Amino acid sequence: MERGLNKIYKLIKSKLLIDGTGGEVIDAGQILIKDGVIEKTGSPGEMGDIPENAEVVDLSDYYILPGLIDSHTHLSIVPGEGNQLEQMRLPAGKGILRSIPNIYKNIKSGVTTARIMGEENYIDIDIKEAIEQKLIQGPRLLVSGRGVVATNGHGVAHTVADGPDEVRKLCRQNLARGADLIKIFVTGGVSSRNSTLDFCGYTLEEVAAAVEEAERAGTYVAAHAHGGRGADLCIQQGVRSIEHGAFINEEQLESIIKKDMWIVGTFTILFHPEGIEKTDFNVPQIREKVLSVRETVAKNFERIIKSGANLAIGTDSMHGFIGFEMECLVDFGASNMEAILAATRNAARACRVEDKLGTLETGKLADFIALAGNPLEDIKHIRKVEFVFKEGEMVNIEGIGFDKTTSGY
Repeated sequence: MERGLNKIYKLIKSKLLIDGTGGEVIDAGQILIKDGVIEKTGSPGEMGDIPENAEVVDLSDYYILPGLIDSHTHLSIVPGEGNQLEQMRLPAGKGILRSIPNIYKNIKSGVTTARIMGEENYIDIDIKEAIEQKLIQGPRLLVSGRGVVATNGHGVAHTVADGPDEVRKLCRQNLARGADLIKIFVTGGVSSRNSTLDFCGYTLEEVAAAVEEAERAGTYVAAHAHGGRGADLCIQQGVRSIEHGAFINEEQLESIIKKDMWIVGTFTILFHPEGIEKTDFNVPQIREKVLSVRETVAKNFERIIKSGANLAIGTDSMHGFIGFEMECLVDFGASNMEAILAATRNAARACRVEDKLGTLETGKLADFIALAGNPLEDIKHIRKVEFVFKEGEMVNIEGIGFDKTTSGY
C-alpha cells in the first residue's frame, strides 16, 4: 500500500501486553499502529473499529513490552577484552568497525534505544547518522560525543578539558557536532589502574560550566560519579543523572530525591564474568576495586530501590546483556515490574525521551519486543527475545551478523 492519503495501519496481537506504565497488564492485549506511531492499545473488546486495511501481526503466543532502553553504554568498548581506555584510543575507522557487532548484539537483545556515554572521534554521532539513514540496523542512539574529563581523571583517552573555559569549549564542540547531552567524568572509576573511587577530578566551577552550557543548549549533563565529594558537586550544580553511584550515601540520596535527579545503575560490567573480571582481574588494583564495589553496590542499591528514587539502568558496554542488568536489579530487591520499568518508562524519562518512547501508549513510537516467556513470572525470560519492532517495523534480528548465542547469554 502506498503512503499518503492511505495510512499504513498494523494491528499487533499478543498473549499478554505489558505497556510499561506500571499499570495492569492486558491479557490478549492489542496495539494499533499508524505509520509507526501507536494509535491505541487495549484488550480486544476495547479496541473499537479497526481499519479494514490494517495488517494483522499475530504475536498471540508472545509477551509484548516496550523496546528496552540502555541508559548508559558505549559503542566501541568490549570490557572483557581489558584496558577499556586503550580501546577508545584506536583510530576512528577501527572504532566504528568494532562498534558494528556490538550494535547488532544490542538490538537483538531487545534494546531499541541506547544512550552513548562518550566516544572519541565522534564515532557515536557518525554511527547515529548511519542508523538514521538506514545504512546499518541498530537501536536509535542518544549521543554525547567526546567525554568531558580532566587530565588526571578517570576516562582519559585522547580528549581532556581542564578549567571552566576548556570545559565550556569542549561542551560547545560536542553540541555543535550534534551531541544530545553532555557526559562528564567527575570521580574515579573501577576500570582505571591509577584512579581511586573517592577521587574528584573537577571543581565546583568546572561542573557548573558544563551544566550551564548544556542547559543553555536545552539539554543536560550526565555525570560519571560514584559518590563522595564528586557526587556532592554534581548534586549541588544540577547535574541530571548520577551514573554508577556505587557509594551514594543517605544524605546524598535524600538530596537526589528532593531535586528529582536520576541514578543510573550499571551492574553487569561489575558482576558478570564476561565483564571487567574476564581480563582486568589480572591487574591487582582493578581486581581489588571490583571486589570492594560489588559488595557495596549490592547493599546500596537495595537501599536506593526501597527509597523510591528515580532509577534507570545501563549495561556500560556489556553489549547484549540488558537482561542480566535487569536480573541484577531483581537480585538487589526490585520486583520484576520495577526492573522492567527501569529499562523502559524510567529509562525514557532519565534520557528525556518520554514523550516518544518508554511506554506503549497513544502517540508514542511503536517500539516493542516480543518474548517467549512472561518476564513478570521470571525476569530471566527477558533473555528470550523472539521479535523486535522499531517504529512499527520488524527488525530482522536473524539476519544481522550473529545467531542468538552471541546475544550475551
